[in-house]
Amino acid sequence: MHVTYSPEGIYLGAIGLWLDPRRSQPAAWLSHAHFDHARGSHGTAIGTPDTLEIYALRAGEAAVAHTRMQPLPYGESIECNGARLTSLPAAHILGAAQLLVEHGNERLVYTGDIKLRPPLCGAITRVEPCHHLIMECTFGLPIFHFLSKEEATARIVRFARECFDEGDTPAFLGYALGRGQEIAHVLASHGIATTIHGAISRYFPWYQRAGYGFGDWRPYQRDEAAVTGDTPRAMVTVPSFRATLQASTRRIRIAYVSGWASMDNARARTGAEELIPYSDHGGFHELLDLVQQSGVTKVDAVHGFTDTFARILAQRGVDAHAPSAFGERGSDEEAAD
Repeated sequence: MHVTYSPEGIYLGAIGLWLDPRRSQPAAWLSHAHFDHARGSHGTAIGTPDTLEIYALRAGEAAVAHTRMQPLPYGESIECNGARLTSLPAAHILGAAQLLVEHGNERLVYTGDIKLRPPLCGAITRVEPCHHLIMECTFGLPIFHFLSKEEATARIVRFARECFDEGDTPAFLGYALGRGQEIAHVLASHGIATTIHGAISRYFPWYQRAGYGFGDWRPYQRDEAAVTGDTPRAMVTVPSFRATLQASTRRIRIAYVSGWASMDNARARTGAEELIPYSDHGGFHELLDLVQQSGVTKVDAVHGFTDTFARILAQRGVDAHAPSAFGERGSDEEAAD
């Protein structure tokens, strides 16, 4: 199937479907609800139920007033202009999905943002055999290796308890949608009370509906420094809030939970004492394993270190390319959402 790459996004012309378009389109597949993938006012938006509901919340009622929402739960299929579309788990954030497009004798998979390791919250990725793979490679360099969910859990809990033992407040920096809920869930699962930034807690209902609890938590309040004699609480907040934390008169110690925590400059860039390299994207070897397990013969690398990753795949005998409309960039996670 011919795929067109342009500044407007990825287009499957044979079936009139855009994949995570950057602008409003007549018909769009939304792989997940982060702003860099789910934006615009589309005629029809296809995605998992969680993705579509969160997309509608974030876009606003006016933006989606005339959008026809087409939910496609994991493992289910619909027909689209002569093709069969099937939604597959991607383990990125809640509701994130790959799209399998079967058209004629060809099987194409668009991964969206994806990881192979089981996430702290969410469905485990299902790798589907295909001929053509359009895959994200945000961390497509050999330097990127991330913690497993078990290792990340242990590091998060240990840091929180060490801070409490020394009379300090642990503050965890996490993505507003995805990472923040995972950190909060881990802390709650280990009996640690929390204070949660509103940009994170607004998505709790979807995670709770999926079975993830948040225990003893309360919203962050600016006058919280005046509270005494209360249960020790860990803070879970967004990276953009770190300046407020650093200016506080309280004894606050910061942990940065991100794939970018593996970078040499992470501590200087975030002011974090603790760097926990856990990501909702696949690390380098996960991405290589994804290619191998899919049995694919053609790969288009999009989103991230595209040129480099495509070149590495080509050296391994894969027909791999980096479309020029999706040139290599290594922007960090917080800028993407």
